[in-house]
Amino acid sequence: MGIDLTRNETQINTCSFSNQGQTKHITYTYDPDYDIDHTSLRETLRGPRGDGDCPSYIMHASLTPDMTAAQRGLFCLDYDRNAKTYTGLQLGEANAYGICNSPSRSACERVNDSKNAAMAIAGFTGGTVAGTVGATSTAGVTVVAHSSGAAILTGSSGYIAGTLGTIGTTALGVLTGPVAMAAAAVSVVVVGGAVYVCSA
Repeated sequence: MGIDLTRNETQINTCSFSNQGQTKHITYTYDPDYDIDHTSLRETLRGPRGDGDCPSYIMHASLTPDMTAAQRGLFCLDYDRNAKTYTGLQLGEANAYGICNSPSRSACERVNDSKNAAMAIAGFTGGTVAGTVGATSTAGVTVVAHSSGAAILTGSSGYIAGTLGTIGTTALGVLTGPVAMAAAAVSVVVVGGAVYVCSA
């Protein structure tokens, strides 16, 4: 006797979306309760933006597999309306479709998989704000310990480089990506074991 998927509580769905002009196919476990909690009524009725059929929370998760849902809340999806493609992530608030409320020219790039760099930056952030959730400014850098567990450093590229230099060379290496090199101001976001650099 075979498996009757109509009675199986686990439902596997597939969907696709355009990411930087390329179609990305996603297979995921569907949870109706989670879907209801993370899909706006507008997105449910009108569908996602672009040519694909993935809900925004699935697109978001596929672009940030190392983050929790709470940590993803720091970011919004960057969407190019003319090309009908998603181009990445930005720090900011999302609209009903998961797209940035106030799109800008900023971009976030995952720059480092080093647990050592992530731990060093997170440790510095926790120590600077006394191990609690909150924010403080020091030497031209705003340091935030977010309630989601993310550690965020924001400031000019020079001040961020100076701050990361005091932490160690592993941490300083996160500023070698194209996003950081071209930006006058950056935010360094540590979530889980990954480091993202966002231009401002």
